[in-house]
Amino acid sequence: MNEDVLKRLIQNTILREFAGRGIYYFPVAVSARHVHLSKDHFEKLFGQGKKMTRFRELSQPGQFACEETIEIAGPKGYIKKVRVLGPERSETQVEISVSDSFTLGIKPHIRMSGSIAGTPGCTITGPAGKITINQGVIVAARHVHLSTEQAVLYGVKDGDAVSIKTPSPREGIIGNIAVRVAKDFDLEVHLDTDEANGNGILCGTILEACAMGGKSVSTVLQSYGKGSPKASGVALELVTENDVNKALARSEETIYYTVKGFVSPAARDRAKEKGITLCKLQG
Repeated sequence: MNEDVLKRLIQNTILREFAGRGIYYFPVAVSARHVHLSKDHFEKLFGQGKKMTRFRELSQPGQFACEETIEIAGPKGYIKKVRVLGPERSETQVEISVSDSFTLGIKPHIRMSGSIAGTPGCTITGPAGKITINQGVIVAARHVHLSTEQAVLYGVKDGDAVSIKTPSPREGIIGNIAVRVAKDFDLEVHLDTDEANGNGILCGTILEACAMGGKSVSTVLQSYGKGSPKASGVALELVTENDVNKALARSEETIYYTVKGFVSPAARDRAKEKGITLCKLQG
């Protein structure tokens, strides 16, 4: 048996024992920038008839990193040696961090994987050619993978959210981690490099949950359609001009407020001026 597979089997067995006692731990993977390519785009970048070359297996079953890398470019800059991940996808998707978006000059759109409608595009260059995609560049929303069996054990379902405690010396909480459940998933929280570095988290760190269940904002947004805009995870009782300014600073496009919430006239004017949507949550 592969050593990594054996270690993961032992780890999951231990975590299963804790979960049976109502104590929930999650292993964390730090996801660096990468690209998923369609078959057509892969061949345009690497050559007709070219196949993906496995570099190493990833933690999620069936997923792997390729030896192939590409360059991505936006209006302001470029990033070289971005790893291609396999297998091929039906649509090309580039996953970057918010810091990367500043380098490229691309407005960051935080989305769940596959939700690319209305997102920015970029130019992708490989050794055999260059392509330009009109959409598909995202900052992946934080999420956790669980198999169907693991979800039952942890008492969560697809579309829920969990929160985890971050380690000292930058102790805190990372919330609104969207739960994704499928029979071929395996237990693991995925954070991007900005989130992990900012919280002192290394790949392979195991962190304790401090909240389980509740609806994930990332998933709620997806239910509105794949083109749903980025929004804060909080529905406000009162929306002020300052709240709109904070949303602008976080590159958010929508502010949600409760049914009984109030939006100040100054907030409405500022939101209209900056193109931010004010959305009342129903029920």
